[in-house]
Amino acid sequence: MTMRKSMMMAAVIAVGATDSHAADKLTFQMSWKAQAEQGGYFQAVARGYYKDCGLDLTIRQGGPGIDPAQLLVGGAIDATLVAQIDSVYHMNKAGFPARALMAANQRSAQILMTHQGNGIEAFGDMKGKPIMIAAGSRSTFWPFLRTKYGWTDSQIRSYTGQLAPWFSDKNAIQQGLLTNEPFLVKRETGVLPKAFLLADYGYLTYGSIVTVSQGLIDKKPDAVRCLTQASVKGWEDYLKDPKPAFDLLKATDPANTDDLMDYTYNTMKNADLITSDDTRKSGFGVMTDARWKSHFDMLVETGLLPADMDYRVGFTLAFLPTKTN
Repeated sequence: MTMRKSMMMAAVIAVGATDSHAADKLTFQMSWKAQAEQGGYFQAVARGYYKDCGLDLTIRQGGPGIDPAQLLVGGAIDATLVAQIDSVYHMNKAGFPARALMAANQRSAQILMTHQGNGIEAFGDMKGKPIMIAAGSRSTFWPFLRTKYGWTDSQIRSYTGQLAPWFSDKNAIQQGLLTNEPFLVKRETGVLPKAFLLADYGYLTYGSIVTVSQGLIDKKPDAVRCLTQASVKGWEDYLKDPKPAFDLLKATDPANTDDLMDYTYNTMKNADLITSDDTRKSGFGVMTDARWKSHFDMLVETGLLPADMDYRVGFTLAFLPTKTN
């Protein structure tokens, strides 16, 4: 599927500003199809937070064949979600000045999962075994795991985004999200799979990272501030009462059933994916210089980034709201 066709197929949600001034028009690309993992952004739409601060915002769904980073670099969108810090740095390494504004996920929901009762109890048990991962994962979490656990690229098998290959092989290992695939497996089999959350094993990237270009920051700083702070407000509100976002998500994609969204929402809260000591101190969406530096150092160690690159190029903390309580 071509990028053009993918974009035409992606559902959009237009959010027009209501004040008398000309609104700033932005297109905000989601990292995947509309789902509860993106709930804070949909909550901000449902509550009118983007409109309130002057954005005429269009939200685009992601999906198979849609590369958000490529769309940002190509100028087809103004802002996007990326799943890991790694992706922001890779854009900068390639010469595109991408800047992260906020991170809804303080810990990534990325997992590797396998079947219960097959003898795989730890990452050490996966050495030498086939592991299904997506193409993009080869330059994000895979080098970290390969270096830490002595795995080799010969173990890599293609991940199609479908669960059928996993169901057909009791020894199968594949990537997924803690907030999604375990639920789908249990709904099919009645048993939760064995899930290994990468954040518990040292892969400490932020997730659901709102990212724009330096060019947009220079041209429309007020719009960037509105995008950031309305998104933070949406996440704060989402964790108090997700119903507005749930209603909009169901209307956008009927695959968002109540039981799936409830599972996702509760998992994000219970696994501390959204909250942390940093958010309790500084508010939702917070990022810190220390976290970016730590992850940058890991990427340098695994050979993915040059040591002389400035780790600060990937993010800005200038637009995050200041917590007042």
